[in-house]
Amino acid sequence: MSDHATERPRYFDLLELAETSSDVLAFWLTGSRGKGRETAGSDYDCVLVVRDEAFDAWRARHAGRGVGRTDSSVMTLDHLRAHAAWGGPDAWDRYSYAHVRVLVDRTDGFCQQIINEKSCVPPAEVAGFIDRSLDHYINQTYRALKCMGQGLPSAAQLESSEGVAPLLDAIFALNGGRLRPFYKYLAWELADHPLSAGHALALRAPSLLEPRPRTLIGVLKETERLFRASGHAAVIDGWGEDLVWMRG
Repeated sequence: MSDHATERPRYFDLLELAETSSDVLAFWLTGSRGKGRETAGSDYDCVLVVRDEAFDAWRARHAGRGVGRTDSSVMTLDHLRAHAAWGGPDAWDRYSYAHVRVLVDRTDGFCQQIINEKSCVPPAEVAGFIDRSLDHYINQTYRALKCMGQGLPSAAQLESSEGVAPLLDAIFALNGGRLRPFYKYLAWELADHPLSAGHALALRAPSLLEPRPRTLIGVLKETERLFRASGHAAVIDGWGEDLVWMRG
């Protein structure tokens, strides 16, 4: 058996430090282990939130990647608040907070509250986010069908593929502001946390990666039914005669 397989993960040392040091305000796991999806080969992705005055020393000593099967990041409460802010350059990382539970907490639940807020679309932003995502998806379908009509199958595939993310964004957000998962977790999310609206459509979304006219039109019609019934008809109707053409 290799040394890598038998070594004690550094995670356990960090957990012990978090449990015993008053410098640490909170500690949790992200990645597969943080979501309860670990395998025997999963690394430990740790986050330590420390007091402001302890940050420099803790970052210098404990932040690092790939040490003892453990990646660790050190931040302050202000860093945590700022990271993955909605509309910011690292908003794509909000899903990393989904299903995460704080393991050590000296903030009376405040860090868990921040994590929970980051793990979804802000309530005030949900409707607009769905509208923008839905419009983006329809635009990609329109472009894909145009490419097919011009005898450009590779271009059609690329255009259609770009519609997968916004379609899933819209479907997941329709379900209480949930975030589209990282693709490695998509099947698990749909199996273990089923969608109350659009579940079957989400399962069909990957078919857009290898599009045919019949597939594109079928997914479009199913999308139209779902989002008309959910109060987003204005976005769909905004496509006017182009929508009629896309329906076939």
